[in-house]
Amino acid sequence: MKKRFIAKRTRKKLGLKVIAFFSLVLFFFFFSFHYTVKNMKENMTQEEIVNMIFQNGMGNYKLFEFLKMNPTEFLFASTLGINLSKSETVFQEEEELGTIYEYVPDPSPKSEVKDPIIYIYNTHQTEGYSKHGISEYNITPTVLFASYYLREKLNDLGLQTIVETTQMSEILRINQWSYSHSYDASRYLILEAKKNHAHLSYFIDIHRDAIPYESSTTEQDGKKYAKVLFVVGKEHSNYEQNLKLASTLNELLKSKVSSITRGVIGKEGKNVNGIYNQDISPGSLLIEVGGQYNNIAEVTNTMEILATVLKEYIEEHES
Repeated sequence: MKKRFIAKRTRKKLGLKVIAFFSLVLFFFFFSFHYTVKNMKENMTQEEIVNMIFQNGMGNYKLFEFLKMNPTEFLFASTLGINLSKSETVFQEEEELGTIYEYVPDPSPKSEVKDPIIYIYNTHQTEGYSKHGISEYNITPTVLFASYYLREKLNDLGLQTIVETTQMSEILRINQWSYSHSYDASRYLILEAKKNHAHLSYFIDIHRDAIPYESSTTEQDGKKYAKVLFVVGKEHSNYEQNLKLASTLNELLKSKVSSITRGVIGKEGKNVNGIYNQDISPGSLLIEVGGQYNNIAEVTNTMEILATVLKEYIEEHES
């Protein structure tokens, strides 16, 4: 009886020693991991981070999960499967409605594209997306940043594309225009682009909406997307051509991800622009991509689908 008691007590002590040993190992592993990740983050420049995004694609959720997690969250998620990140509801409450950020310089400038056929611009360049999870990386998630990403995808698909990098605020300042004249500023730049690039056929103005997260986001096959909305100005004589283009692309998008689009709406009447510079070309589009609560992964996932759809459309109609 005494021997069994001693054996039991010995096993208990051994068990405690094993637990203490593994706790110590886990502590040192965590400390080393925390230091390594923190040091790597601090030494990565914005250009390096952006290049990593462009090379790997934000559709890679493992990459995005790393970008948005602090070392503690990453350790628990990768070892124990525990997600310590804030819920979507919490970060929605933390975001300011109608987030506006500073101008984003081109993070991945390349040699000049020859004979571009697509011109991407942003009448409202500083419209921003959620910084949830990426604020410590000094990345500014705006519609302009999203436009740079779309350009990369289109050029990868063989569609020669450029992005307007002139600051709209500078055009407004030079002309002493208020923010309400933003479409006048972008019109000037569109006409300059047409004059300098004779092959331009498509002019895409990327915006983002100001709506609840549930309205601006969809999910298919475990992947989240920022929804798109096509806006067509009806106060010019040739708007039917713009409407036809938007409607066709809308259907093509739905064929890829059934709920990725919020549809096509026409704008006219009091207190709206009604033209949106779409009178310049039958290939003009205004696309609202997501809302202020979407993160950059959801936006770039959508840009990948949009790039594929544009390629299909152009190959069919330009051949």
